Amino acid sequence: MDYKKISAEMLEEFGTEIGKYRSGEKAQYFYKCKHTENYGDVDENYGRRGRVLYGLRLGAAQVDEPEREQMVRELFEQEIIAREKSSFQGIGANLELLSVLMEQYRKPEDKPMYERAKNANFDCYCGFGIDESYAAQYPADIFEYSLVDSIYLASELDMKEKLLRLVDIYKAEGLEGDRVLMFRRFARLTGRDDDREIAVKGCYERAFSYEPADMKGRMEQLSAAEAMIEWLCNKGEISDAFALFKKHTDVLRSANGRTFFEMAHLIMEADNALIRDVWKICRKSIKQDLTNKRLYPICYSIIKSCAELAGDQLTYTLFDRLDRKNK
Repeated sequence: MDYKKISAEMLEEFGTEIGKYRSGEKAQYFYKCKHTENYGDVDENYGRRGRVLYGLRLGAAQVDEPEREQMVRELFEQEIIAREKSSFQGIGANLELLSVLMEQYRKPEDKPMYERAKNANFDCYCGFGIDESYAAQYPADIFEYSLVDSIYLASELDMKEKLLRLVDIYKAEGLEGDRVLMFRRFARLTGRDDDREIAVKGCYERAFSYEPADMKGRMEQLSAAEAMIEWLCNKGEISDAFALFKKHTDVLRSANGRTFFEMAHLIMEADNALIRDVWKICRKSIKQDLTNKRLYPICYSIIKSCAELAGDQLTYTLFDRLDRKNK
C-alpha cells in the first residue's frame, strides 16, 4: 500500500477534529493535567490539540476569518499553559506549529504572550525562538511528508492504528543496512513484540557482522548486545542470555562499564542458579578495573546491588562506602 493513502486518511481525520472544535467541543483540546508514573504531570489532550493544529496548517478544513484567528489564539494560550505545567517541560511540535500559524496574525501587542511562551519552562527559554520561523519544518502539504516523517507524526498525534499500518509499510520495504536501526525506533513506538524481536535480532546481526573501526561501531555493538540480552531475559531464555554475556564481556565493559554490571544484575535476578557464575566474572572485572584505575563512580551502585545478590558482604561494604562518598 502507498503510505500516502494513509496520509490522506490522517488529513481527513484532522478535518474531523477541526469540526468538533468548531461545534463547541473545545474542552477535549484544551490543557488537561494527567499524572503518569514515568513522566509526572502531562497534558492529556496534547495529541488531540496537535491534530487540530496540523489540520489548520495543512488545510484539512475551510475555516474563515476571524474564526480561524480566534482558534489559533485560543490554542496558543492553551499550549503555553501546557508548557508551563507539564513536568517533562520541553518545547514540542505543538508550540512550534502554533508559532507558524500565528505568523499572519502577530501584532506588537502580542509581545507579552510570546515572552510568556519563551519563559514557560527551561527548555522553552533555551530553545524556543520567538522571532524565528518554523515554517520550513512544517510543510503546508501533507504529501510532502516522507514515510518516516509520517510515522513520527502518527505517533506524536496518538494515531496508533495509522502508526501500525505505516510501520508495516516501512517493514515491507526491507530492513537492510541502516534501515534496521530506524526500525528499532519504530518498534519502540508500536510496542509490538514481533517488531521488537525483528529489531533486536536485526540490529544484533548488523552490529556483529563486521569489525568496528571506530567508536560509533563499538557503541553500536554495545547497544546491540545489551538489547539482545534484555530480550532473551524477558523471554525467559536466561541460559542463552548468560552465554551472550560471557561472549560479549569485553563489549559490555566498554564505555563506562555500567552496562556490563547492569546485564549481570539482570541475569542474576532472573536465575538464582547463575548468580555464582555471573558474580565470578564480575569479580574478575572489578579486580581488573581497580588495578587499571578505570572503575567509574557511575558503576558503584549497580556493583553494590550485584554484590548483595551474590551475598558478597565484603564487596558490598566497599562499594556502599564508595557510593555514599561519591554522592
